[in-house]
Amino acid sequence: MTNEWLEYKAYTDTPVFLAGSKQSTAFMGRFSTTIIKKNKGFSRIFTILARGCLFHNSDGTLRTDDPYERTEEARRFLYAWCSLPYETVSNKALAFHTSFPELHSEFPDIVDKNGAGWYYRYLHSLSDYIRKNKESVTKKLHCFAEMKSLKDIESTWANKLIQFQYSIYNDRSSADFPLLFDTAIADALVLGPLRTEAVVLPDETLQKIKACGVNAKTERLMITLAEYYIANKEPDSDWVIIPRTNISAYLGSASYMEMYESRMPDGFMEKKSEMGGVSAVRIRL
Repeated sequence: MTNEWLEYKAYTDTPVFLAGSKQSTAFMGRFSTTIIKKNKGFSRIFTILARGCLFHNSDGTLRTDDPYERTEEARRFLYAWCSLPYETVSNKALAFHTSFPELHSEFPDIVDKNGAGWYYRYLHSLSDYIRKNKESVTKKLHCFAEMKSLKDIESTWANKLIQFQYSIYNDRSSADFPLLFDTAIADALVLGPLRTEAVVLPDETLQKIKACGVNAKTERLMITLAEYYIANKEPDSDWVIIPRTNISAYLGSASYMEMYESRMPDGFMEKKSEMGGVSAVRIRL
């Protein structure tokens, strides 16, 4: 979770699906049922994608040109990633596109010549894999193998894609549309280059967590949260915003945090109320 370049690669490389335990959803990569069905967690995904485009070459090395001069490139990159291979009816009235095949020449690995973006192809690859391997996949994911469910997901995504394109200065850009490409790019410029190495807990901190005597999955959550906290803590505040939806997906289950957060020992983490799939926490290390 703290090696952000690997996270970027997880959102841009060709996905490889391989189910292990029948009850595990870890083979979905950095996605989960909550991310796909409820469209949560995309604020972090878009910001990671924008940072990768603005600051890095394809091998992860830093670009030397000015990222502020490439904001339109980052916007096109996000269009390409989100693209559908068809336009929607609602799009015609709003004058926004949902298909960007013209960006294939600029981002050939992100969108194909028909306009199928990375995320669309991920969804269909996931659906194909589940359809062919139902005996190895938990039943709660079988819905993704149904074409009707897939079409419903695509329809919702098309509407979201239109909303993402509103300008931050547009009158329609209210609290109803909290996630815009504009805001993701602005966040990316502030956050800067992706972290290319994982944060490793000091041995003393790791031993403190292990001494709590919690089960292995709760311990894994505590270690992940502590690493994320250290990686993202600002000098002027003890509070860190954690992307709960994305952390759960990283750990292999849409409900990982909900299942194991309550099993963490009292005093390990203080939390403010969750809002939109994120919450501010203060961890005592």
